[in-house]
Amino acid sequence: MATTVQIEMDGELLERLRARHPGKSDRELIERLATIELGMAVLRESQRRNALSEEEALELGVRAVHEARDQLA
Repeated sequence: MATTVQIEMDGELLERLRARHPGKSDRELIERLATIELGMAVLRESQRRNALSEEEALELGVRAVHEARDQLA
């Protein structure tokens, strides 16, 4: 099982996230954002390193996000 940590977060920002994604727990919201950020980082790095076309890099990034989500499930 993954290690969990407590975080402090701006309350207004969390409320805005809750409003945009009703029914999701705070944990789900934060993990989703972390997964998206990591996927975007992979996308940027792959574009830089491999000089992929935008379409190829986007596909790679989407795959990375899906893989990260599968690992969280």
